[in-house]
Amino acid sequence: MTATDPNPPTLAERAVRRRMAAAEEGARAEVDALLDAGLRLMAEGGRRSPRVADIVASAGLSNDAFYRYFDGKDALVEAIVERGARELAARVRQRLQRAADAAPEERLRTGVAAVVRQATDPGLAARIRAVLSAGVAPVPDAGHVMVVLVDDLGTLFAAPARELGATDPERAGRTVAGAAVAALQHWLLAGRTPDEVDIEQLMRFLVAGARV
Repeated sequence: MTATDPNPPTLAERAVRRRMAAAEEGARAEVDALLDAGLRLMAEGGRRSPRVADIVASAGLSNDAFYRYFDGKDALVEAIVERGARELAARVRQRLQRAADAAPEERLRTGVAAVVRQATDPGLAARIRAVLSAGVAPVPDAGHVMVVLVDDLGTLFAAPARELGATDPERAGRTVAGAAVAALQHWLLAGRTPDEVDIEQLMRFLVAGARV
């Protein structure tokens, strides 16, 4: 038997909930359109940063819509960076899941490789640099995004670190994640593509550190 709600919502409350759900869905679609347009124009323009007017025109929206969600272009850039960081963490998770049967060292290398690919793929690296240089400030105030990214990656790297013999797997995983993200940021901001020697040295260093 299914328990009956002693206080079911009224018809008016249901109508309000439907309206709020529709409004939220519409707002999410508009925000996604602005993020997509901003990323596309930044990537196409390289170091030439698009104007808010360019972004809203590309998204098919208005200036009012833009400022309903963002205080300015830096806020949009920060949101794009945040979305990219979440997508990166999701890709690393997927790679590790596919490598679930591999040895712990190989899994750790797989995860780190997914991180540094952001710098080794020329097209991807160029898009990221374009976004990072698109704000009014050289780099938007997105420090909290990096903190969350390192924490998320650290959680993923803790399991292989544990199997490698780390005395504190969570701390080891977070340290590996922090070092990988720091190396990625260095290569991106320096405008340099790491070569195989750079990558292998980083891999060996992080695998050795994960055993501590």
